[in-house]
Amino acid sequence: MGRRYRKRSSIVSDSVSIGSRLPWWGALIFGCISFVLFYFIIPSWLEAKLASESQNMFYPLLEAVFGRRIHWFEWVGIACGLIGLFFCIRNSLFGNRAGHSERTIVGYFARMFGRDLS
Repeated sequence: MGRRYRKRSSIVSDSVSIGSRLPWWGALIFGCISFVLFYFIIPSWLEAKLASESQNMFYPLLEAVFGRRIHWFEWVGIACGLIGLFFCIRNSLFGNRAGHSERTIVGYFARMFGRDLS
């Protein structure tokens, strides 16, 4: 029996596969919701958790760790918003589903542009 290799999953690649299957208006709504969730809601929740631990003696360590996580979630929010915008435009012009190679390229460019914009 051969080995089974499982594809490593990430938020961006999952967003690409979801956005490619939705109609144009669904991709736009999905991109907006995921952008708001990852760029505004989760970082504000993390900042509230950090503020509640302000009297902890490990506060500087927590601040560094939470700061990295906040930046990471903002990057994911930008990437998911770009994915939703791309598939909104693409699915309104071309009605068929995107192939595997197109989804891979979109995920790569969303990660690259998301890093530049964050």
